[in-house]
Amino acid sequence: MMIRSTLILVTLLCSTTALSEWYSLPKTTQGQELRFDNRTNRVEIVNENGNRPLWSGVHRLEDGRVLRIQKGVAIADQTVQRAISVPQQQPDQVDACTVLERQSCGLRTECALSESCQLAHQLQGFYNSASLSDRRKIESQCKEAMINKSMFTPCQMPPTGAYHTACADIVIKSCGKLNQCRQSDACDAARQLLSMENEERLNKWVPSEDTYTTKQCEKAFGDDDFFPLCGK
Repeated sequence: MMIRSTLILVTLLCSTTALSEWYSLPKTTQGQELRFDNRTNRVEIVNENGNRPLWSGVHRLEDGRVLRIQKGVAIADQTVQRAISVPQQQPDQVDACTVLERQSCGLRTECALSESCQLAHQLQGFYNSASLSDRRKIESQCKEAMINKSMFTPCQMPPTGAYHTACADIVIKSCGKLNQCRQSDACDAARQLLSMENEERLNKWVPSEDTYTTKQCEKAFGDDDFFPLCGK
């Protein structure tokens, strides 16, 4: 079984005191409650049946931050030194109909001729021309449409993302130019980061601009321990 790759880029609270002290972290996007040991950097899932270490890999938190874990321990990169109480600045989000259109048509309209894109484009047009009260109803329909993958099939993301970014570079570095290292843990982690970046772009006013995950990829690119160069 492939172990889920080790990667995170997150803001945690670190203390210089010698005594172990647990702090609550934002929940994961799956709703799991987390706690962090300031002395050992251990991260655990809080469970009424007994806490357990958070598994190795890339984890997105509900506030938008990304957590990198190896064997239950948060990786000590520069972001670990920042206080968790500092709020993560979130970009302004576009409406759900815009997200649906981008999801169906592609960030660079790669799937502009698809039926899904045409339907999403119509909903976007209805939303733009509607009154404020009607917009709420239409946006609710767009949110439901995003879940309906059979009617609104997402445009397939290119292997290295819609734009050339540090996240795409990590995918090429760890997966190989010909995808020859696709079975490696590092490749799996790199693709998770790229997927996170793409999701953030769907919600940005200007999708071509760098996202929070893009900046984390820039810091992580030189981490050869977690993202070794595919040598095959």
